Amino acid sequence: MTRPETLREEVGAAAAARSELGDDYDRAVLHSLAERLEAELDAGDRRRRTAALREAVTIVIALGSIGFGVLFVAAADGLGSTGATVATVVAWVAIAAINIAHARRR
Repeated sequence: MTRPETLREEVGAAAAARSELGDDYDRAVLHSLAERLEAELDAGDRRRRTAALREAVTIVIALGSIGFGVLFVAAADGLGSTGATVATVVAWVAIAAINIAHARRR
């Protein structure tokens, strides 16, 4: 069941409870409904913040990978042509493995 349907049922149940219980219980019924709605809104906010944080982590990993790759290539320059090539390939394979592991974990 989707959230709007659940909320619609909650409001319907609160209205039914109000009509069954009478005016004496208005405050308690409305208070209970308000608490449920507030909890649902808070849960939505948490989901949005979690998603934004995951996206930020992904961007940091991507940009960090590029930065480390450039640094490894620059550092490998003094190893000679064969050493630099091997060091560069190993560095980029490690960076790719980290990015793939992060992507699969998501």
